[in-house]
Amino acid sequence: MNASRTIQIAAAVSCALTLAGPVRAGTPPWFEGADAGVPAQSATPSAATSTNGGNGQGTTSNGQAATSGTPNGQVKPPEPPRVQPPVTRVGVFDLEMSVNALALLPELRACADKLSKTAGHADCELLTAPDEVYQRLQLAWEDSRPGGELLALRFLYDPAKAPPLTELEWQLTRAWGQPALEQLRRDRDQKIFTLQWEDAEHRATLEAAGPNNQPSRAVSLTLERKARPLAGELAGLKPRPFPNLRLKQVKRLDFDGVPWALVWGTSLTPAQEAMGETGPAWAAQRSYVGLWKLEVGKTSRRWRPQWERASGDEEDDPQRMWRVEARDVTGDSVPDVIVELACQTCGAAASEVLVKTVRAGKVVDLLGKRDLLRAQVDLNNVGQVRIQEAEGDDAVTVSTYAYDRSKGAFVLAREERKRGEGGR
Repeated sequence: MNASRTIQIAAAVSCALTLAGPVRAGTPPWFEGADAGVPAQSATPSAATSTNGGNGQGTTSNGQAATSGTPNGQVKPPEPPRVQPPVTRVGVFDLEMSVNALALLPELRACADKLSKTAGHADCELLTAPDEVYQRLQLAWEDSRPGGELLALRFLYDPAKAPPLTELEWQLTRAWGQPALEQLRRDRDQKIFTLQWEDAEHRATLEAAGPNNQPSRAVSLTLERKARPLAGELAGLKPRPFPNLRLKQVKRLDFDGVPWALVWGTSLTPAQEAMGETGPAWAAQRSYVGLWKLEVGKTSRRWRPQWERASGDEEDDPQRMWRVEARDVTGDSVPDVIVELACQTCGAAASEVLVKTVRAGKVVDLLGKRDLLRAQVDLNNVGQVRIQEAEGDDAVTVSTYAYDRSKGAFVLAREERKRGEGGR
């Protein structure tokens, strides 16, 4: 064997060992454990070894029995095919995990209090090993299943450790296939890439950036859950209060044996909800809530809105709906609809609260309080609504409304002023 041939073989072996080596910390785990570019061994016997007459004994091309390294000359069974990890997972984080399970991870120990809410969003610093490339995690979730259901996970990279765009693009393409969106934007001397992959239920978005004359490096990786299509009779609901409406909740209700539906939607995508107040779309978000009734005719069944409310386009301090719930708060075993709105300067506190129900096929107002000042609303006691309004840093006004059955509405039962609660 000449010297050049020896060099070629040594180079090929070195390349194979490099590709088959361990994946660096922080790379998406749907790629961990794969062959990293080296094709997996085929389960089909090669051309040089074939079965002889179906007796299960391998033979070589000259008819002699092949040695397989197993006792009694038995053929070694093929290795099972490699299982592709789910595309919803990155490291120890999985979009299919419940929020309660996510809060138990040591990486999110410092964020456990934020994850204790039934629904919302959080921006968490990750407590990871020094060689990890992720720095922060932004996430959004809702209470559509026990333990909380994740809507989106957005990983922010440490700029000093972020991998090149080409490295992650290659790994994501192997897991998801070709990207559905490839976008390049330029901002002065910076270039910004956005690549997006989709399947029937999920979406992955990779953002990368860098100077025009240098390679781009990853900025963020987002996994989000796509909206599930409405099924059955609810598929006939067609609310269109504004473009790009995403339905957060559609719940079927029964009033006097007639089907109704509570519909709640937003203009924000799950990824934008995960970004929260730091995202550019947060301040301009729009919200929608409506009560729809199924009208049954002789030849048709059609959903029609009986009450609707949209928010977000107010000129002064736009509102958003941060809580919509259906439960019995009057004690008459009939579901009531609770809507809490917050203004842009209120944060997670109410600026308006509405409580409605349905009687004789008509929507009835049980309580409507506008112009609240960063209020906290408590409906834990059946038949009572307690509203605390801040009055400066050291005082609150507490108003208690009780349900009056004769009037069919909540009326003011008690009002008091307290100090020393920090305005809460």
